[in-house]
Amino acid sequence: MEHIQPYLDYFTANPEWAIAIVFLIAFGEALLIIGLFVPSTAVLVGAGMLVGTGHLGFWPVFIATCVGAIIGDQLSYWAGRLFGDRLKTMWPLNRYQALVAKGEDFVRSHGGKSIAIGRFVPGVKAVVPGIVGMLNMSQPFFIFVNVTSGIFWGAAHVFPGILLGQGLAFAGELSGRLALLLLLLIVVLGALGWVARLLAAGILSPFLRRTQSLLANFAKSRGSRPFARLGRALSPEHPKASRLLTLGLLNIFGLAIVVFLSVRILNLGVASNLDLSVHSLLSELRNAPADALMVIISMLGSPKLMALLCAAMALWLVWFKAWRAALAVMAALGIQQLLTLILKVAIARPRPIDVDPSMMENVFSFPSGHAAAATLAFGLLAIISGHSMGRWSKAVIVAMACMLVFLVGFSRVYLGVHWMTDVMGGIALSAIIVATFGFILEAYPARRIRPLGLIGFCFISWMTAGSLFIDHNLPHEQHALNGIERLTQYSEAEWSSTQWRKAPQQRVDLMGGAKDPFFMQWIGPLDILRTEIEATGFKVEPNWQWSRALQYADPHAPFTMQPPRPLLHEGLMAKLTAVLNSNDQTTGPENRHVVRVFKTKDVVKLPSGVEPVYLINVLQEINSPRLSLFSLPRSKDIGNDAVIATLLERLSSNPNVKQITNNIEPTGPRAVFAVK
Repeated sequence: MEHIQPYLDYFTANPEWAIAIVFLIAFGEALLIIGLFVPSTAVLVGAGMLVGTGHLGFWPVFIATCVGAIIGDQLSYWAGRLFGDRLKTMWPLNRYQALVAKGEDFVRSHGGKSIAIGRFVPGVKAVVPGIVGMLNMSQPFFIFVNVTSGIFWGAAHVFPGILLGQGLAFAGELSGRLALLLLLLIVVLGALGWVARLLAAGILSPFLRRTQSLLANFAKSRGSRPFARLGRALSPEHPKASRLLTLGLLNIFGLAIVVFLSVRILNLGVASNLDLSVHSLLSELRNAPADALMVIISMLGSPKLMALLCAAMALWLVWFKAWRAALAVMAALGIQQLLTLILKVAIARPRPIDVDPSMMENVFSFPSGHAAAATLAFGLLAIISGHSMGRWSKAVIVAMACMLVFLVGFSRVYLGVHWMTDVMGGIALSAIIVATFGFILEAYPARRIRPLGLIGFCFISWMTAGSLFIDHNLPHEQHALNGIERLTQYSEAEWSSTQWRKAPQQRVDLMGGAKDPFFMQWIGPLDILRTEIEATGFKVEPNWQWSRALQYADPHAPFTMQPPRPLLHEGLMAKLTAVLNSNDQTTGPENRHVVRVFKTKDVVKLPSGVEPVYLINVLQEINSPRLSLFSLPRSKDIGNDAVIATLLERLSSNPNVKQITNNIEPTGPRAVFAVK
């Protein structure tokens, strides 16, 4: 928990900020239409987590949540009373007429209960208070229901967060990295759920209708009969037009991603900078408890279990005599496995880590078979079961499917058996097949299949088979997935003649972009290099923890008290960071030199033994307060700097160090040193 503990301590010391955020989120979530865009569940559950970990008091958080929700609904009600039916013609309600009409039907169906029930119904809760105000509902009655339901709504958000917080606190006792990893997963899964909520609420409806109209008019203008039919199918008046357009876009984007990644991987050979950065970052987060959890998730998403899930779907469809849908499911499964195998063999991309070929079905990496199989199985289940459901029920099913696919894909990247682009390729490949299946289902819909029963039957079949599979194969899978990080070894002659040029010449950030140049390579123990860096006047910084970012929150703090920026190279923090504050009297302590030493996955065999290769850069950092709210140093390259020259001179004069390159080029590092 050392990574997030200082953040928790900050909110403990400054609870007024946390309470203010909680109040504003609960308040914004209750406002007309605006509430559609506010990620209230994620933030309020997060506040409950801080209560569960003991860093915030229960009553301040609970009261702020309830009061914010009550006041927000009250203002929406008063807006309805003040403007009446005119409110529906005003922005932003005039952009969401369908949602307003649905809210009016909801109020007429449930009467006074709609205030309380509507709080828990996504979409309509953003318009119900305003609508009951338009209908002149009694103000005392509204206040009574608003207050009581607001208290229940606040409890429904805060209490689950408290339980999660207690779970994270327990995980932190086992491993700080485990707690950080679980927190990362919770944040991403919460973001997926919020996006699904926006889509289901029809946020993109105006855009989709305009796109449909443009495409329909374009198709009709072509003049031929097939285009005329296409135009009628895409017309906003067509009941299935939005669904067909969504499936069509999914098909196009999926195909584009597969083609782009395949061509890029063939050209690059192994991995992109983005792949390397994500792989290295997750390698730093690995820990034994999380490893055990990710192995189980990976096993539950194995192609064998996903094939069984598809078979369970087909069996249910056959039972209800949906023969064509059952045949299409099995055909989709066969096509997915065939295409995955063809791409694996054709591209033959090696995995990120060395694995025993006898322990894995396929030693090739692209595309991820697990990600492809999980996307196909859960995607087909969502398409079939959600076909006859309402918008929100369908959104829940799709969101759950996306979360399960994400967990399976994340487990493969975390365990190091796939690059991130392998997972992306597998998801995109199966998305094409799922979208095509969706088109077929629109043409030949499966009737009376009882979708909830289908989901239950498939879930029970999957978990039963998964339990047996884990029980019998867990040791085998743990051994198979316990790969060895691949290090590349060179002789001193190989490195000094050619290989030093192939190392990155610039720092690669987390998004894969090349940034600051490296001025030197070092081969040998880090303590010798550290001694020489300190001898030039640098002060070595403690190892970076992300919690140190809190020191940037005070824009008036002395620059010497601010830590250097946390720059990454291929996803990894610097193994050594040192600072040399400026002695320039004209600028004072507002700028400094920062040297960073990054470790690579290359090693060189020297007479003294096998030593790692380090890449070194020096940047100038300048104090940069932002809007009197915080301060984050700016970095810039210093080129041919006297500080760099001094460090190179010291290493050259060290009797225990030798310079192993004689032909340094202008575009590369200025020197490559190695321990004797």
